[in-house]
Amino acid sequence: MSETQAPLLLLTDLDGSLLDHHDYSPGPARSWLTRLRARGAWIVPNTSKTAAELAPLMGSLGLAGQPWIAENGGVVALPADWLSAYPLEEASAPDAHGLCRIAVAMPRDRILAVLEELIGEFAFEGFASMSVARISELTGLGEGDAALAGQRDASEPLVWRDAPERLEDFRTRLASHGLKLTRGGRFHHVIGDSDKGVAARYLIARYRLCERVRPWTLGFGDGANDLPLLAAVDNAVLIPGVGDTSQRDRELADYPQLADERRCFRANLPGPQGWVEGLRHWLANGQPEEWTSRGLGA
Repeated sequence: MSETQAPLLLLTDLDGSLLDHHDYSPGPARSWLTRLRARGAWIVPNTSKTAAELAPLMGSLGLAGQPWIAENGGVVALPADWLSAYPLEEASAPDAHGLCRIAVAMPRDRILAVLEELIGEFAFEGFASMSVARISELTGLGEGDAALAGQRDASEPLVWRDAPERLEDFRTRLASHGLKLTRGGRFHHVIGDSDKGVAARYLIARYRLCERVRPWTLGFGDGANDLPLLAAVDNAVLIPGVGDTSQRDRELADYPQLADERRCFRANLPGPQGWVEGLRHWLANGQPEEWTSRGLGA
């Protein structure tokens, strides 16, 4: 990139956005990842997936060494260079790709202790109580990948088995323990006082502190748990979800900035096709002008 070109920080949900909900493939988005990386863009997965799941996935997507946000904002991994000038005591030692991990939400064991108190009052099924085969059945993942999905640090996915009208009571009870309930593409997720937007702002602020430049930030998502992320960036892409999107649509009212088409583009196509549709839109209509479809060989 030239010294005058604003860097691009692209933060994206994975399942149902960058990755197809059914075969977990990036499809037509893969070539765009290559082009964006060649231009110096940072591609940051912001996902409900675990760190264990992300390790092999980042390599397969050509994103090894890029920062990431896991477990709906519970864990952030930053390049060691972003921490060198302003170290953090809570950061882990750099891994093989030079990334330092930082937990920004309540540890899973404390979340599970709260859920253990509530299981007698509400009906739900959490990952901690499931076999690998059961997680595989619910997610469509092979058993190896399903095992990685169960290795969580700061969140707990669950399937709601109770009456729909009791969900708000459950949410209130969780809040009394400092926990949040959010809805992803397939599951509800219980997490501490963080979300995809909190973690995104944390990562963007750390980048600005290190690089002393304001990036152009793009966000992509399809679920209710992605709305805080889309509200935290300069320009957003809301991708059509699969299945019941009523919770997402209700929560949209809490983010009036996402109703502004100058900030948020609503894709027509699902999954990676919608991801590419939204990317093309902002490369044609967004700022700064240096990031254009023509410049990326489109």
